[in-house]
Amino acid sequence: MRKTRTRSLWAALLAFTMVLAACGGDDATDTTEPVVETPTAETTVPVDEFDLIEAVNAYASTIPDGFMAVGDLQAFKDALTVEGAVLIDVREEAEYAEGHIPGAINLPIRTLAQNLDLIPTDVPVWVYCASGWRAGMSTSSLRMMGYDNVMAYPPGWAGWTEAGEEVSTEAVEAESYGDPGFEPELVAAVDGFLSTIPDGFLMVKAIEDVKAASDAGASLVDVREAGEYAEGFILDATNVPIRTLATANGEIPTDVTVIAYCASGFRAALSVPVLHVLGFDNAKGFPGSYAAWTEAGEPVTTS
Repeated sequence: MRKTRTRSLWAALLAFTMVLAACGGDDATDTTEPVVETPTAETTVPVDEFDLIEAVNAYASTIPDGFMAVGDLQAFKDALTVEGAVLIDVREEAEYAEGHIPGAINLPIRTLAQNLDLIPTDVPVWVYCASGWRAGMSTSSLRMMGYDNVMAYPPGWAGWTEAGEEVSTEAVEAESYGDPGFEPELVAAVDGFLSTIPDGFLMVKAIEDVKAASDAGASLVDVREAGEYAEGFILDATNVPIRTLATANGEIPTDVTVIAYCASGFRAALSVPVLHVLGFDNAKGFPGSYAAWTEAGEPVTTS
């Protein structure tokens, strides 16, 4: 009987010891090193900064032969018959209301960059104004933003009516084509120019005004090709062909009035928006240009 109790006692002590050991394991310090998750480093994708000068040069340096204009009336009329073609009158609302080319919508030049959804990218777009100057500035501005389908009719409303063509006073509602998706910073820069064009549309119209400005220190910039310039240019004019305006590298001053001119005025009109978007808010243009200058018998030089 005593042996049975002794064995029972030892069994109880053994069980108790095992329980203590188990409990002690719960309270003992865990020597296993914790697994530390290393945070995954975020992958940074470099974003190219927008380069305004590069963007302007991408347009100016690739201006095609013909300078995005058609002056022949019949060719212009034929172009308007192309399916889907859009005609934009960039004159002021009052001018448009008095009479316009049939089928033309009205988007005054100062509002163009604010209405890009009304200008398609996949069909021919034609622009005209009163006499060609605003059409040139508009075409250049639209092309600069990304439209490669825009052309101008330089004779404008004057040329159309002088030819006795049909006119209309019925307003045409513009169709929405959606956001063209152009570079926002470039659009903003072009709109900064267009929306702030002053009265007079940056023209120095009269030869006497060009001469007076030149005498007062204005800089004349001949935007024709080098070969044209070599054949004769207005005294003291610097040659910066239109396709090189964005890479002129100091040839165009910033502290005096700059007057751009070309052969007949259209390239000068194209140049003014380019110069302003590049930061030359001192730039204007001479619509009469070299043709008017020489026809008036004003002096020119070849050296």
